[in-house]
Order: sequence, then C-alpha cells, then structure tokens
Amino acid sequence: MKSPRSSLPQLLAAVTTLAVAWLVTPLPVFAQNYQTIDPPGSTYTIARSINDNGQIVGFYLDRPGGTEHGFLYNKGIYTTIDPPGSTLTIATDINSLGQVVGTYGGGGGGGFLYNHGTYTTIEPPGSNSGDLYINKAGQIVGTYRDGNGVDHGFLYSQGTYTTLDYPGAFSTQALAINDGGQIVGDYQDSNVAGGAPQGFFYSQGTYTTIGPSGGIYTYLTSINKFGVIVGRYQLSSGGHEHGFVYSRGTYTDIEFPDAVSTVPLSINDKGQVTGYYQTSGTTDTQHAFVYSNGQYTSIDPPAGVDPLAFSINNFGQVVGYYADNPYTTNHGFLATLPKK
Repeated sequence: MKSPRSSLPQLLAAVTTLAVAWLVTPLPVFAQNYQTIDPPGSTYTIARSINDNGQIVGFYLDRPGGTEHGFLYNKGIYTTIDPPGSTLTIATDINSLGQVVGTYGGGGGGGFLYNHGTYTTIEPPGSNSGDLYINKAGQIVGTYRDGNGVDHGFLYSQGTYTTLDYPGAFSTQALAINDGGQIVGDYQDSNVAGGAPQGFFYSQGTYTTIGPSGGIYTYLTSINKFGVIVGRYQLSSGGHEHGFVYSRGTYTDIEFPDAVSTVPLSINDKGQVTGYYQTSGTTDTQHAFVYSNGQYTSIDPPAGVDPLAFSINNFGQVVGYYADNPYTTNHGFLATLPKK
C-alpha cells in the first residue's frame, strides 16, 4: 500500500503470527486479470500506488524524452496532476480518501499534496530529496536535505513539520507510514562498516533498529496498519538481496522459488506482499510477484516483459509497470488476485 523507495527520479500482523509455507513452484499466472494503465497521449507510464477504492496514481511522459506528468486514474477516467508552475511531476502515493502526494520540478521544486483539485506545497526545512507517502489521516512522510547536504526524515501532520533523525545517525530517510502513524525508513551512522544503511521503526517518539541478523545493509519498504514490515537485506558484499517480513520480533525470509534475488516493496493489511524478483543473476529480467497465505504468484503481464509491482491494496489489486518486447517504452498495469 505505502509505496517503497524508488530509483525513478535517479528506490503483527492481522493474524497473531504470519506463518510462511514455501511452495516448490509458483501458482499459475492470472493473465486474464490484467489491465494496462496508460493515460491518453502517454509515451511512457509508471503506476506507483493504489488505494482500497481502486484509484491509481503514478506518472507518464507526454512524448518520448518529454515531460513527466502525474496522473490519477479513477474508474476509467484519467486526471493529470501538475502543481501550478511545475515543469515535471511524479505522483508517488494515494490514501483511501483520494489524497495524492508526490514531487515536482520548477520554481525550486518540492513536494505537494493534491486533495480533490486543490494543491498544497509540502516544504520541510531545506529541500525535498525523496518521495512522499501519506496515510489515511493525511500524515505525510518523506526526506529533505539541509544546506550541508545531510538527509533528514520528516513527518508533516496538521500543518506541522517534525524532523526525524535516528539517534547518532548522519543520514536518515523516512520511507513509509501506516494509518496508525508508525513510520519506517533507513539511517546511516559511523558504527556500521562503510555507513551501510540500516532499517528503523519509529513509533511515538521511539526509534528501533530493524534488520535480520548478519545483514550488511537493510532497507525497509512498507508497513501495514498492524505494524508488519517488509524490506530487503544483503548478507555479504556483492551478494544477492533477500526479502523479509518482520512481525512481533520475528523475521521471516521472503524468497520466490528458485529466485536469486527477491525484493518486497509493499504489504497490505492482510499480509499480502508484492515486489519483484530475479532468477539468474543481475542480468536476468525482473518479474513481479505476490506472496499471499504462504503461496507465491508470478505476475507477468502477457503484453510485455520486465514487470515490477510497486503497490498492493487490501483487495489484492496490484499496480506497477512492464516493458514492451522488444523494448520501446514502459506501461503501467493493474492486476487483480483471483478471489478464493
């Protein structure tokens, strides 16, 4: 639901225990449930987030190599999202009330909140340097960079900015917030070799480090309303990335069958996880996946290749993007898990 860190501008439980049972092979692809998401006139589309009403946000290019515009897709209707004076816009997250956040360029650039036709600039101290995410209460988290080039997380709530700095860290980034106001992100400090990023959980003024034992770095990407967290970590320099779920002090690996790298990016309130994986090293094309009730499903839209899933809502709807084959551009997609 809450979108993860992205590489685009350059990226417990509802039950008492979240049990994980591995399948030897993934479930069949549900190709009949795919829909391409492309705003009219777009030449390149990325779908970033979906809420429980099926509203989707992301961005598109208006021509090859052209300008990025944010968009909102709602029941077959596309609305372009461009703050006044912006020269490019990327919408990154939408909450259940239809409020949209993102970043824009032009006039110094920054963050924005789009609320049913009204734009509000989100300007923490310094300058925005990362994506924004929003919960049902309208609380927004993100990252800003101060005049010395140092990154700080921030929380925007009811018109007030609160800086989020992990104690002793020289860099902090806030990357997701749930409807209870709990926040996850990562930090860097001199106590970790090479300053490798480590994950943190923030709740009611208290910071807690989150990361599987032995990981040289950890990135947290999403948190649901029950405080269940997903992320990824690496065990050794040059090694592959492993996904995990953290719930009530317990870490459970998320490893797509036969994959060499698995990266969870979003978790919903039912504990369903989506993201992407690779099966044969860093040169392999990526595949999107959903992990649900101990089972893995590969998401491979039949119209293209290299899919990546960014977000899953509480009804099992997944959004992301895929590439043409042979590659010419990217398209957004909406996939829906079959009801059981």
